[in-house]
Amino acid sequence: MKIKSTLIFTTLLIFAFSSFAQMKAVVMGSSTAYGTGASTYANSWAGLTEIALNQNASDGADTIIYNIAQPGYTTYQEMPDDFVSPPGRPVPDLDFNVTKALSFSPDVVIINLPSNDISYGYSKAEMINNLRAMSAYIFAGGAKCYITTPQPRNDFTQDMRDSLRQLVDSVNMSFGAYAVDFWNPLVTNDGLYMMKDEYAASPLHVNDAGHQQLFLKIMSSYIFSQAGPVALQLTGFSAQLQNRAVQLRWHTEQQAPNTTFELQRSADGHSFETFYSQRIAEARQSSNYSAMDQTPFSGKSFYRIRITDGGRLSYSSIIDITAPGSSFNISKLYVTSGGSALSAQVDVQKSQYVFINIINNTGAILFKQKQFITQPSESITIPVGMLASGQYYFRITTEDGNTLTKAFGK
Repeated sequence: MKIKSTLIFTTLLIFAFSSFAQMKAVVMGSSTAYGTGASTYANSWAGLTEIALNQNASDGADTIIYNIAQPGYTTYQEMPDDFVSPPGRPVPDLDFNVTKALSFSPDVVIINLPSNDISYGYSKAEMINNLRAMSAYIFAGGAKCYITTPQPRNDFTQDMRDSLRQLVDSVNMSFGAYAVDFWNPLVTNDGLYMMKDEYAASPLHVNDAGHQQLFLKIMSSYIFSQAGPVALQLTGFSAQLQNRAVQLRWHTEQQAPNTTFELQRSADGHSFETFYSQRIAEARQSSNYSAMDQTPFSGKSFYRIRITDGGRLSYSSIIDITAPGSSFNISKLYVTSGGSALSAQVDVQKSQYVFINIINNTGAILFKQKQFITQPSESITIPVGMLASGQYYFRITTEDGNTLTKAFGK
């Protein structure tokens, strides 16, 4: 019954792929990707994938797969041409590495390097850092990169099998929707992290049935789908006052590599400026982020996140927070009749010099002035007749470093 249901599922997957776009793909990795353990290459996960993708009968255009996997290879041998290996580690092999993979101008690269790094005594950090570097290199080269998780090996000690299990989590956390699960279909559920007997061709290689399980994981992923991985999900965005600053926090799920977050703020909820930007090179399954706005607007500040994710641009919802009252305040701000001058009423705790800026929506400073103001309140007049109609910001900074910003229109 189990074999019959698997065959039915495989047939459905192959049928479904007849409607997917044809593309070029490169398979990289070590012995499993090479096909070791399978009775023939056609029965390996890579061979089965190639057969499944070559079922197109509508226009005669098939997906091309280039397999450059090499048995026994580690992440070091598959790093870019210009990578300098640490002492005692292999150097990149220019015929089988990521640079070679990109030479085929692929749409997709699949990296299957499940365990040899641990076998040779390399650290988990070395392996995951190399995989992250290869992923970033491939995405920067214009292709998508999918990383398979480690696979169980029965010839490893328990400590080594524990390391593989920890690396499964690291791969999933690092690559999110671009990680492919080659662990759970094969591993025992007794906590020993052994390969199941029914999938073992040897203590370290899977048989035809094991390759079939890995093939199903490849086919049920987004690798060859026109849609690609699901879009990033922003599941939390909040603001909290900390003294006179604002702490912003957000949480994401299914984050693609090379995602950029731009925190933007506004005094009126309409015109926003970017004050913080962060780019994350690796994919992440689930992540928390935080940033601090040290100079929020006087009164209410509005915030949103501009997100660039896998070529998509989106914005978060807008949140707002009101700063507490302060002896340093812009109590009045208006453009005089006729639009020739900006009048500001500034409240201060002590007499001091302040630095005044007029800023446009792009952040460019159009006017700056140093002025001495006296407590408790001072009227300031600034000529703005030269400014075109539009939205601007009046920003004032004390000698102590305290800053207030307020929007005005002309």
